[in-house]
Amino acid sequence: MRILAFLVLGFGIALAGGGVYFVSETLKQQRAAPVTAEYVTVLAAKVPLAKDELLRPEQLTYIQWPRNAVPEGAYTSMSALFGDLGDRERFVARSFEPGEAILEGKLSSTNRNGSIGSGMRIVSIPIDAVTSAGGLIAPGDRVDILLTQTQEGRLTNSVILQDIGIFAIDQSFDAETARPRVGRTASVEVNVVQAQKLALAQQVGRISMMLRGPDSSGDRGAKPPVTTDDLNDLNTPGKKSEKFIWKRSGGVLEKVPIE
Repeated sequence: MRILAFLVLGFGIALAGGGVYFVSETLKQQRAAPVTAEYVTVLAAKVPLAKDELLRPEQLTYIQWPRNAVPEGAYTSMSALFGDLGDRERFVARSFEPGEAILEGKLSSTNRNGSIGSGMRIVSIPIDAVTSAGGLIAPGDRVDILLTQTQEGRLTNSVILQDIGIFAIDQSFDAETARPRVGRTASVEVNVVQAQKLALAQQVGRISMMLRGPDSSGDRGAKPPVTTDDLNDLNTPGKKSEKFIWKRSGGVLEKVPIE
């Protein structure tokens, strides 16, 4: 019995030693394995950036960021931020700390300190929770403006202005403190012709706004109007649905369009 006990004890010691050796070798292999995560360079603030400050290339630096975790609206090049010719002015709408990635949603094309661009006008339009994208729109955002009206007895919705800057919500033009909320009035920055369109549109129908995404600056093409005939997804937007009747002639059923 004593010999059997020694054999069992020896087997246990050997088994435990083998387990320790296996775990040790596994950890060594994991530590030696190369890191294969892919990184991309994104623009970040080199120095603190205050609200309303004109952004300059020398205030920025490149940092490494995991490719699968790049924040939405980040910039990977100076040309994407300032334009191919470097002539696009960008202002800080919400402050940045050093090392913080530069994001489209925290920038503006105009200074938010109460001044407006040369040749531009400020026009106010009434809004509510529905017409202002559920209150998600804040000063510094870019929007498309739509007009819903009745034409030829049918409701029609048209995009009348695109990529318009929100100057203020109610009486606040501070994008730091005026977080997205439901307001009663939105002030937009437009040129003279756009201001005339807005004034006319408010008299003939209902104005609403669509919040533009950070990567939609190039999407400014003409958009066809949409009518109630286009509510069916099977129809082509901007085209009238075909109207017809069935007519039986000589025992043959025919499809006759209605003008």
